[in-house]
Amino acid sequence: MDKKTEHRATLEQSIDFTLGYFELFNYPLQANEIHKFLDVKCSLSDVEEHLSYLKNSGTIFQSEQGFYSRSQQTGWSVERHYGYQRAELLLKKSARFVSIIKRFPFVDGIGISGSLSKYYADKDADIDYFIITRTNRLWIARTLLHLYKKLTFLRGYQDYYCMNFFVDQSALEIIQKNVFTAIELVTLIPVYQLENIIQLKKQNAWLLRFLPNTDFVEDERFLVPCGNEFLKRGIENFFNIFWPERLNRFLMQVTDRKWRAKWRRKSFPMEHYDDAMYTSLHVSKNHPANYQEQVLNALKNKQKLIPQPTCLR
Repeated sequence: MDKKTEHRATLEQSIDFTLGYFELFNYPLQANEIHKFLDVKCSLSDVEEHLSYLKNSGTIFQSEQGFYSRSQQTGWSVERHYGYQRAELLLKKSARFVSIIKRFPFVDGIGISGSLSKYYADKDADIDYFIITRTNRLWIARTLLHLYKKLTFLRGYQDYYCMNFFVDQSALEIIQKNVFTAIELVTLIPVYQLENIIQLKKQNAWLLRFLPNTDFVEDERFLVPCGNEFLKRGIENFFNIFWPERLNRFLMQVTDRKWRAKWRRKSFPMEHYDDAMYTSLHVSKNHPANYQEQVLNALKNKQKLIPQPTCLR
């Protein structure tokens, strides 16, 4: 097999894998999105050429809206079209809630994650946040934010404050390195402190082994300006007086004990706890449904090879 034929076969396999991955979410893709999420370094024109060939051979299908999928699913494209419209409205609305979150002490960066970061929202969509905090202040920030979230239940706004993943400035490199976390990182939409969200992505350069066509061009339309943060800095200075490292550790320990007890009460397997509810001084991951594991297992069950680049540490 010559190099050109080998490259075509590799690219076609990668396109098939990418479409299969998003098929898990009933989410068809445009050509530029397929290019972005491929695990093979190539140009957009290469992708478009191969998509045309695969379409003409009946291997894949293209909807009237321009979306590609491995099977003819008209409903997926229609739903994605309306989901995009809902997402745009919700992303604009998010500024109201981000403006509140950013005022809390030690919050240094906010990105929107989950399905909304893929520009899709269903009729009951929530807003998921990835939050960066000051070093050794994560659990202070997280505790204050979640105390505030309890108040949002009174007005039915709790779904607009889904703060499930926190890291502090000393732990920007994500430990779990796989195709799922790579896609989640690349698609984060910065909404506060753009430079810190960019630094987060660059700190995770390993994701380029999964998504080598990533260009790190950010959508800045939904950024909330820093503004006057005099009061925020004053509160931070207050906390910094009273042994903040001890308080930070104490709040982590209390939260972890509560989560572990709740996990046991629900009879969930304890061996899955650290994957779903990863807890350290510098990282807080609160995903009780362990969605990452569900997606990776679904890929295995579809007998698709999950790219596993070498030399990852």
